[in-house]
Amino acid sequence: MKCPLCGKSNDCAVAAGRDPDSCWCMTATMSSSALASIPPEAQGKICICAQCASRDRSEG
Repeated sequence: MKCPLCGKSNDCAVAAGRDPDSCWCMTATMSSSALASIPPEAQGKICICAQCASRDRSEG
């Protein structure tokens, strides 16, 4: 699946049919500004990628 913020692969283990505990997001710290940037239609449906999750969206 693609990240709804940048369009790159989000490397989601769940979407790939792997154990959810093996997903990078289970141990990642997500930037609150990145989470707030997720379009409403994608919230709870499509994961963002690790790069976007760690990026402060106010940095541009």
